[in-house]
Amino acid sequence: MAHEELDRTGVVFDIHGEYASLANPPAREDGTVPIPISAQFKIAGPGDLAKPPGNALFLPYWLLNREEMLSMILDRSDQNAPNQAARFTTHVREFKDTTLKDEKQETVRATFTVDSPVPYKLTDLLVKLREDDTGMKPGATKAEIKGDWNGKLTRFISRLEAKAEDRRYGFMFKPPEAALKYDWLAKQVARLLAPGEGKHGIKVVDFSEVPSDVLPVVTGVVARLLYDVQFWMQLEKRTPFVFVCDEAHLYLPVRADADAVEKQALYSFERIAKEGRKYGVSLLVVSQRPSDVSQTILSQCNNFLILRLTNDQDQNVVRRLMPDSLAGVLDGLPLLDTGEALLLGDAILLPARIKLKFPTIEPLSQTRNFWQEWGGKDPDSAAVAAAVETLRRQSRTAGTLA
Repeated sequence: MAHEELDRTGVVFDIHGEYASLANPPAREDGTVPIPISAQFKIAGPGDLAKPPGNALFLPYWLLNREEMLSMILDRSDQNAPNQAARFTTHVREFKDTTLKDEKQETVRATFTVDSPVPYKLTDLLVKLREDDTGMKPGATKAEIKGDWNGKLTRFISRLEAKAEDRRYGFMFKPPEAALKYDWLAKQVARLLAPGEGKHGIKVVDFSEVPSDVLPVVTGVVARLLYDVQFWMQLEKRTPFVFVCDEAHLYLPVRADADAVEKQALYSFERIAKEGRKYGVSLLVVSQRPSDVSQTILSQCNNFLILRLTNDQDQNVVRRLMPDSLAGVLDGLPLLDTGEALLLGDAILLPARIKLKFPTIEPLSQTRNFWQEWGGKDPDSAAVAAAVETLRRQSRTAGTLA
């Protein structure tokens, strides 16, 4: 893919905050500053809730479909889980219907589903669930008895409240007031897909402050929303783009090892891997451990850039994806030098061993020079104290929290 094409069409999932330098490159030794090649966004952290910076992204709870929301809140082992899921579904559908009625969106109202991304207030949902959980009804002797849902939703409500009150999940449960507006979603999707200032189409999305337990759902929601918009867009209006899934093993695991949260992300990304090319959406999957990545996704890849692999399981995964005639080419994987790689697939006639160029703009993930720094760099007490405070805030952004 040409650089000019990538510069218009890439959405990079930056899991560890390594690629901020693409948008704000540091000066070189000669004093010159490289031209930025991306726009930088971040999923809002706890420190971004009071005064969100311009590049902060919020993913309000109402963007999640039914299964994504329940995967985070519902305990499937609870004997009342079916009742909890049923009441949640009923109320969410009613609230979305009310929003559409208030917005006079009768065309949408005639065909929407509980999974449609329509805003509603979480506080209203909690009120309804509490009413169910404490509701009474007339008994046979006209004396009041417990209602059909009385006491059956208590644990579900507690789990939902715990998530909503935790600042780490503020990007989802404490979005700004504007995020409850009907036209908010279209504007956010346009920010991620449309060329930004300087025509930077590579959009780096920093997920580093997203709690690990919901990371698969969050990445899955971003991918699903952008793919769904592309799916429903008029054919002549579509602009092809690629998702760059860095550290893919963290949120695209082998399905047999996936929990309820991870399976929601897998469903979205596996659908893109199997169907995305028809709608101009592709995946670039990056991982140090291919044996831990969904085999369904890897089997749909047409091209492979393979750096040094020393683990037998990882080597075997790559071998299973290659034709038997190329098996011998992979024997040298453990011997590749730093920066060397094997290039295989439809993009090249024959497998080639190549040397990758050193990046013009370095990411923040380069290996530290241990031999020199171990012996010559003392710990900085002030830096340690600052890191402890950052740990307590669960945010790299200083300031007053909401």
